[in-house]
Amino acid sequence: MVDLRPAYTLTMADQKWTSLLSLDVRLAAAPLTGSLTARLPAQAPLRAEPGDPVTLELDSGDGAASVFTGTVASVRREPNRSTVHAVDAAGALARLRSATTYEQVKAGTVIRDLAGEAGVEVGDVDDGVALAWYAADPTRTGLDHVARLSSWSGALARIDADGRLVATPVAATQADLALRYGRELLAVEQTTRSRPVEGFTYAGEAGAGSTDSPDALRPTSDFFAGNRPDGPDETHRWAFEPALRTTDAAGSASAAAQWRYAAGAQIGSFTAFLQPTLRPGTVVEIADLPDPMVGDPVWLDRIHHRVDADTALTTARMHAGGPASSDLLGALGGALTSALGL
Repeated sequence: MVDLRPAYTLTMADQKWTSLLSLDVRLAAAPLTGSLTARLPAQAPLRAEPGDPVTLELDSGDGAASVFTGTVASVRREPNRSTVHAVDAAGALARLRSATTYEQVKAGTVIRDLAGEAGVEVGDVDDGVALAWYAADPTRTGLDHVARLSSWSGALARIDADGRLVATPVAATQADLALRYGRELLAVEQTTRSRPVEGFTYAGEAGAGSTDSPDALRPTSDFFAGNRPDGPDETHRWAFEPALRTTDAAGSASAAAQWRYAAGAQIGSFTAFLQPTLRPGTVVEIADLPDPMVGDPVWLDRIHHRVDADTALTTARMHAGGPASSDLLGALGGALTSALGL
């Protein structure tokens, strides 16, 4: 007989814990950090200190899965309990204040370098847009830079279960996991929002055809070379990013902005029995939703696991699915290149 009782193994420093007062894990895409909060009885022989490693495995009864890798950020002791708070590798990036200028790089190269500077391991990171230069200035945290660079390339930056930085697009057309309302899912809500903006346009200081062109480093008074697109106005949004000095990079950022906007057309959340495999970037399909709710694939950007004596639940925030933003680049990039007469 299969035992479907939830269980966990929390390792802090050299101690393993399988019974706590409560356990909260929050996972999120950049520029937010992931965190873990463990509450123990005051008399528990806790030896964890700030800086100690933390790992967590959760088991919903179908098998254990790694969920969190990070370090202890704080330990609070009270007469009736002790509380340990840990952050994932995004915390190290959030502490980083770099002062580095890059030339002739891809966005992914900068992301990998910043991760290395912060001591963060790297998983899959797309190369992303080509940049003639990029200033990783200390007015932004390393995590802010990672989120910014990823957004231009249409990627979602997040920390995986093993503590590695991942920055890849989310193609929410094919589900990674199917959940059923009334089986795994206890509650679901969906909100449909108006999307009146028709287009997004990014422009930089130059409108060169490639980053190695001399024109890529020359400021221009007319990025659109006399073929100004619609806007800015109520239905056409513009953004200025000096580092986007080629039409391809600007087209990529425009497509990514359009993708994020479209993903906000339908948002919502659900609460389920403990689902350890859910992470930011996971694509989920929900079956057996009552009419008129929509069961199309959705992608997740925030996850909250809660386990205590009476609760073993996962809550997730979801966004409308669809193709990855990289799939939009050909059309938008081609349109922008045509508009510029290149």
